[in-house]
Amino acid sequence: MAQEEPRVTTEIQRTIDREAKLLAEAIYMVATGRAPSTTIAGLRLGEAAMAVVGPLALEHGVVLEPLWNSDEGGIDVRVRRPVDA
Repeated sequence: MAQEEPRVTTEIQRTIDREAKLLAEAIYMVATGRAPSTTIAGLRLGEAAMAVVGPLALEHGVVLEPLWNSDEGGIDVRVRRPVDA
């Protein structure tokens, strides 16, 4: 059992890293004007990934908007420009 814990922790970190990378790419897409908004759907650890890229979104002036699923199996995240922008 003790051997499984590091493997699970590594898998969780990989998932967070992968989802944070998707969000970062969406942030750059919106920040550069290639899209007014975009949604990354089906994130399993979206809250943790949002915490990682939150400073990047703030730096680039975009908003991360969590869209909670009814089954609580994950979240979608809308990346958009601020309403007053």
